[in-house]
Amino acid sequence: MHRILQRQLKKIGYDTNGISPENFKELLQYVDQVYNDCDDDRSFLEHTLDVSSEEMHQLYKELEEKSKTKLAQSEAKYRALAKQDALTKIANRYALEERLDELISFSKRNNSTFAVLFLDLDHFKYINDSLGHDFGDLLLQEVVKRVSKQLRKEDLFARLGGDEFVIVFTNITEDTIHKTVEKILSLFREPWQIEDHLLHVSTSIGVVFYPKDGENVNDLLKHADIAMYEAKNLGRDSFSFYTKELNSKVVHNIEIESDMQEALDNGEFELYYQPKVSVDDFTIIGAEALIRWNHPKYGLLLPDEFIPIAEGNGFIIKLGEWVLEQTCKDIELFNTKSTQKLQVSANVSMKQLQIYSIYETIERIVENIDASQLVLEVTESILMKDVEFAVSMLHQLKDLGVKISLDDFGIGFSSLSQLSTLPIDSLKIDKVFIDQIPHDAQNNKILLNTIIAMVQTLDICFIAEGVEEDFQLQFLKEHGCPYFQGNLFSKPLKKEEFLKLITS
Repeated sequence: MHRILQRQLKKIGYDTNGISPENFKELLQYVDQVYNDCDDDRSFLEHTLDVSSEEMHQLYKELEEKSKTKLAQSEAKYRALAKQDALTKIANRYALEERLDELISFSKRNNSTFAVLFLDLDHFKYINDSLGHDFGDLLLQEVVKRVSKQLRKEDLFARLGGDEFVIVFTNITEDTIHKTVEKILSLFREPWQIEDHLLHVSTSIGVVFYPKDGENVNDLLKHADIAMYEAKNLGRDSFSFYTKELNSKVVHNIEIESDMQEALDNGEFELYYQPKVSVDDFTIIGAEALIRWNHPKYGLLLPDEFIPIAEGNGFIIKLGEWVLEQTCKDIELFNTKSTQKLQVSANVSMKQLQIYSIYETIERIVENIDASQLVLEVTESILMKDVEFAVSMLHQLKDLGVKISLDDFGIGFSSLSQLSTLPIDSLKIDKVFIDQIPHDAQNNKILLNTIIAMVQTLDICFIAEGVEEDFQLQFLKEHGCPYFQGNLFSKPLKKEEFLKLITS
């Protein structure tokens, strides 16, 4: 029929070149137009095409049916594609939300429940940054292959985007979900062979149940996401259930995070100073600058309540620079009030060290003081992650005249050979070892003895932190520890109080 129509339309001057099934819409519009003309025009058309009205009508119906069929096929194809993740070919966010809506309606009618698991790969950004996004895409595809093999037909596996996935389990209870989640975690603990690379990539999982943890799609996904981040906070390669307490914690952290820049602008941050003193005669030999936040709503906040958040969102760069600048200003003030030039330490994060501008910042802020009065405290555990970089960066900073102190010594599991390569001037024995000092001073079978012996072998100045009891001080004195820091001598003091202490 299609060929007949082409041939006959050509007789009346209609250009049929290039007419294909894809052009049916235009063709049908033309036929429809001429077919519905007046009787004279239709008679002329029938005479010209040499076909009857009945044949013409049949041809029109056939063309119309073919067009509808192709249109329906195209619509079905595009609907399917709209619900499919382009990279992994599993369900996307749109399909997930549609399926969750259906499950919620079904569960309401049948008083049933289902579980939603939110998965996020651990340290995936590092893989993308080091090996490239194409390599990261290959890993995501392998993840889908491995996990999909372990799922049931009724389970839904979807990719939200990036390295975030969601699995929906029906016919499962809170009593049986543990085994299922552990099985998924174990899948990730097996090595991943991607091209020539053998990777070890784990995942963190947040778990929620309908309707206990959310009665709509948005709440279920939001709460599962919150639970997943708690799993990361617990050390990754683990899972966490959502709780209302966890939600309150997240809301609080979000509020703290949003207030940080305004707090810095409004001068809400403040430095306190805790003295470092001689074990023998309590002579003050220095101090540590400790940040506090005078929050207008929550009152005085300690570092543990906001520093991890600042490190997570990158605000630690600005905040750390403020701490260094304020420390040097306060050192300058102390110098005018005291005849002794005290060394004051300030904590520095690895993120600060990784930014070259820290060199220029320190070079600028020590102009009005003796550079050796500023001590940069860096935690041992951070430095041990990349000793080569740490050695290079710390050498550059020492060239400016500042001192370097290794904080939290003993918990970073460093070796003597590693420590000997670090350009450090002093180190602080972590409080966890001081707390292990027994009341019975005759008991020498404690790890602190080994720690002190190791430090003495390095011939480096060392300080015990967190000293709160007289018997702890006595033990340190007997075992040759020269300096200590802790509430036994003084709690952290405001600048004005510390100034009074060093001038009295």
